[in-house]
Parts: sequence; structure tokens; C-alpha cells
Amino acid sequence: MTKKNIALITLFIIFIVLTTINITFQALVGQPIIRQPAKPKPKTVLDSAQKILRLSHCRSEPMIKDLKQSNDPHLIQLDKYQQVCRSLVSNQLMIFTDMPKDDIIAKNSAQKMAQRLKLFAQFQIRPLVIVEPVTAWGLIDFREFRSGFYDHFINTYFKTLKQSGIKDKEMGTWVPFPEANLPLWNHINATPADYAAIVNKYLRLMKKYFPQARGSVLLNSATYENDDFSWTSGEYVSLRPYLINIDHQLVDSFGVQGFPWAPPKTAQDQSRVFNPQEFLSEPIITEAAEILGVKKIWFNTGTFGAKYTVDPENKIEIDPAVRLDILNGILSQAVRLKKKGYQVTINLFAQDKSNTKEATDWSYLSESLSGSKKTELIFKEFIAKAIQEKIGISLFDRQD
Repeated sequence: MTKKNIALITLFIIFIVLTTINITFQALVGQPIIRQPAKPKPKTVLDSAQKILRLSHCRSEPMIKDLKQSNDPHLIQLDKYQQVCRSLVSNQLMIFTDMPKDDIIAKNSAQKMAQRLKLFAQFQIRPLVIVEPVTAWGLIDFREFRSGFYDHFINTYFKTLKQSGIKDKEMGTWVPFPEANLPLWNHINATPADYAAIVNKYLRLMKKYFPQARGSVLLNSATYENDDFSWTSGEYVSLRPYLINIDHQLVDSFGVQGFPWAPPKTAQDQSRVFNPQEFLSEPIITEAAEILGVKKIWFNTGTFGAKYTVDPENKIEIDPAVRLDILNGILSQAVRLKKKGYQVTINLFAQDKSNTKEATDWSYLSESLSGSKKTELIFKEFIAKAIQEKIGISLFDRQD
């Protein structure tokens, strides 16, 4: 018998002896001497969020103090998000305004806006002002605006803002006629060329008084016909017709709006749009930025926790883990654009609109949602990841 065979037999005998001892010990005390390595617990989507909650803030900058004392619905809500993050969340907030139909309304609206802009400046918060084409008498006709009918009122508005002591740096970014490729507004007889003309007109009137204020445009990622009020035929197509005639000197960024969507519970077709590569299409966005000649891009996006909230039969709720997957996908789209040389900001639309016509809860703070604590966790993880990737954060929510 060779030395090699003797060694193999010896090792086999030792293995048999140790196994016998281990089995005997386990029978006596209920625990093996030689323990099998524990199987790792399967990781959940929220594991990393829980780690962030335990170990860190969303970002290194401290919270903005005294927001609750501001009496502003946007700032009060921002403070709630700060408490979740235990840090600063964002120093840019989206706010909405409308347009004046006469000089009296123009002056009153401007004075109210001046108070808000000064308050934001006090807390060093930049406003992202969405100027909807709505007046006290209803929707503005795009063609009528292009004709110059509203020029005098818009001029009075910005003149009053200037007289109220507002400085260029306090204006933030202004976005007139948002989502003009959606069937929301009174543009049934208007063309994409009309959109460019009215954006140019509005921003030129603004820059007459605030030459350093920033202008931007916001278009939906999916384009609908003006009369598609059933919202059934949106297409992810080039936005060139809306942008080609916009004056590059008036805008320094491009905004794209894209949101996930799901059908009601009783719908036969349960196809969902949950992939950010679809509702925030990179080729469409980069082409638009190139047409405008800008290097700044911002998303208006978010995820919903519940939809069709006023209809119990059709109401759906989305698991927090699914919302986190969508947010991660949104962030991935932003990072891809950043790697192409763009400066990217994500405006997170986060208002609970359950009791409105929209019947959708976009919030990350709503206690009515199942898994509300997990929802706070995914918000915290998203903010922390975005900051780590050097993606800007803006926020829209308000206390109603």
C-alpha cells in the first residue's frame, strides 16, 4: 500500500469519527459541534433604506430652521420632509401661479407673489414658478395670447414685481405654458409654432424687468393631439416642433414631465407604465436639450401610492417597494444624462391629490397609505442616493 493511499484512508477514518461524535453530541444537547453556515436572509428592496435610516441623514447640510413659523404651505410641508431626512432636503421648491386678465388683478397677483418670493429668499430657497395659462375668467386661448391681447397685463404684473423690491436673483426660474403638448389647455386651434411664440413673448416681457431671471420650458414626455380629451393616444415622439423656434437667449434649461401610470382595478387591460426609460425617454430628452442649446435638464416626476382614490371599486395601491424601484429607475435616467455632460435636477411631485379630480396620492408622508413608514424610508433613500450621484433635488408639495 502506498503512502498516498494510507493518507487517504486515515483522513476518511478521521472524518467518520468526527461525524459520529457530532451526531452523538447533537442528540444529547440539541446543538451540533460543527455548525453549518447560516443561510443568509433574503434581502428586501427596503434593506438599504432601513440602513440609511439607522446610520445617516439624507445629506450633510443641516435643516433649514423655522420653516414651520413661515405660514407658507410649501415651506411648512418642506419642514416635514426635513424631519424625515433629519437634514436639508432641497433648496428649490416648485410653486404654481396663473396669469392676469386685467391691470387690477395683475397688480394684486404680483404683490402676493412678491411676498412669497421675499419669504423664499429669506430662507434661501429658489422658486421654480410654473405659470399656468389660466385667468379668473378661465383658460387662456393660445392664439389670443399670441395676438398680444395679454401683453399689457403681463407687463403690469412684472412691473409691479419690480416695484415691490424683487431682485433678479430672487426670481428663480419661470416656466410659462407648461405641458403644452397635453390636452389640458385652450389650444385646440393652436400649433406647436404658436407655443414657441407665446413662450418667447412671456419670457421677453419678464426679462424686460428681470434680465437675469431664468426661463425654462416644460413639455410632457408623451405628446397628445389637442382634442384628445380621452387621453388615449399619447405618443413618445420628438418634441422638435414645439422647441425649434424658441429663443435660446430666453431659456437656460429644459424640463420634461413624465409619470408612471396604471389602469383602474376593473379595467380589462392591466398594462402599466412603470418603466422610467419609457416615460422619461432619454433620446427625446437629449434631442430637446440639443435643440434648445442647453446643458441643464430637469424632470417633473414622482410615484403614486394610490390611484382612483374616490372610486372604491377601481382604487389601486402600490407597494412601497415598487415605488422605490420606479424611483431608482428615474434616478438611473438622470445619471445617464449626467454622464453625457448634462446638469440634471429631479423635481419630485409629492402632493396628496386623493380628494381632487385627479384622485391620486403622490405623497411620501400620507398616513392613509398602507406601509406609510416604509414610504418615508423610500423617500429618504431616494434623496440620499440622488445627492450621492450629484443629481439636484427640487420638490413640490404643499399643506392644504
